[in-house]
Amino acid sequence: MLLTVTLNPAVDVDFIVSGLNPGGRYRADVSRRSPGGAGINVSIVLNRLGISSVAMGFLAGFNGQYILDALRREKVFSHFVHTRGETRINVCVIDPASGPNESETRLCEAGVEISEPDRRAFLRSYERILRRSGKVAIGGSLPPGIDSSFCVSLVRSAKNNSIPAILYPGERDLDANPDILLEEAPAIVQLSSREIRRKTDFTRDEIDAFMSRAGTLRRGGTEWIVMPLCRGKVIFASQKGAWIAESPPEEMAYMYAADNALLAGLIAATEEDAPPEAMMRFSTACYWECATHPGKFPGDRACVENLTSRVRLVKID
Repeated sequence: MLLTVTLNPAVDVDFIVSGLNPGGRYRADVSRRSPGGAGINVSIVLNRLGISSVAMGFLAGFNGQYILDALRREKVFSHFVHTRGETRINVCVIDPASGPNESETRLCEAGVEISEPDRRAFLRSYERILRRSGKVAIGGSLPPGIDSSFCVSLVRSAKNNSIPAILYPGERDLDANPDILLEEAPAIVQLSSREIRRKTDFTRDEIDAFMSRAGTLRRGGTEWIVMPLCRGKVIFASQKGAWIAESPPEEMAYMYAADNALLAGLIAATEEDAPPEAMMRFSTACYWECATHPGKFPGDRACVENLTSRVRLVKID
């Protein structure tokens, strides 16, 4: 069983509004809600790919109950610590008429304050469930009351129990303490690329920065490092080298949670012990398929597998 940790879950509310302009009043063409937060997103995608997982983290209020109910409908097992307040809401407004670089506007709440008793309760549950898990994936932003040292303790606990850890830190948390990755060297690390939904190309400096960090992680024992570079291009590094995986950027219009699908695809491929090239193709196909439509998650495994043969791999190291 794979465990996912989402310390700052959210109810994701998406509105599709054609011809959006600031200051106007609009009736949404489509609106929908879904449980969110990086680890929760990974669990849902994994389930759609045929991989079971347990999701845990902190939930509060009516929004927390909605997330639990939605996860049950998605057939994802859950074990959350309930805290005071109200689980946050994240809003994504999608305007298909704006073009791919400007189509998504996101508004994110900070999240509920996590108290010391709640932190201790979470750690007790985490230790118990961790011992029954094959891998643990820890990802997304951190709520008030939690800092990156808390994530360090989760990764160290996994290593002490010989459980491979997978880490996907939020951008702000990585900026605040970049050494969390370099010192702990989890089995898989997904790095963030700023404003990926707006980017259509990448620079040599971005490649060099990735390879520098990947080199440190590989020397520490990390098996895979992955990062979206821009629409249509993902960079992977393993103990056997580095590659850029390419897919058609013109088919990738909606980047909301596509990076979580990328990581879920890589985790699923490692669970199935696929060859390295097949792992990268499958992971990139998850990313690609998720970005072809406004809905947050890939449709199903068949939708992903239909794209794998079209992913182009270029070895760079």
